[in-house]
Amino acid sequence: MTVRNTQTETVRTEAAPQQGGNTNPGYYKNRAFECVGFAQYLNFNLGNAFKYIWRHKEKGGREDLEKALRYLERQRADAPKFKKLKCRRYEKMYAGLKDCGFDGGTEAALLAVISAAYYIRDGEDNFAWAAACVEDLLEKMPPEEQRLNNG
Repeated sequence: MTVRNTQTETVRTEAAPQQGGNTNPGYYKNRAFECVGFAQYLNFNLGNAFKYIWRHKEKGGREDLEKALRYLERQRADAPKFKKLKCRRYEKMYAGLKDCGFDGGTEAALLAVISAAYYIRDGEDNFAWAAACVEDLLEKMPPEEQRLNNG
């Protein structure tokens, strides 16, 4: 980076920071909205689960869905320890997801994750619902070798 002070003509040059790879690949921004536009409003566990569900068809397949399940299980264990989404934010996220064009199962899983961040009531287990949606995606996904050979 070069900075020039026009009054004294002082020039300072620094090396630009190096980035290791693409930090925002296409599979996060291949929809009407970017993944980060949703995940930024979720806590760590739910945001990671959301991210892995979002990209599972374009990147990690079964492994991504298994990671999403692990984050949902961690969040379920810590359920009382996070801030709920506000109603207005939830409604915007819900409407935005509907515009992203995911297949039915993926959309259901993503909606279940944001619902788990919004609806926290006694007797309801939205984390289990989100996990069930991800498990359903896993059941419907072909084995990894078959997916790689067809992809």
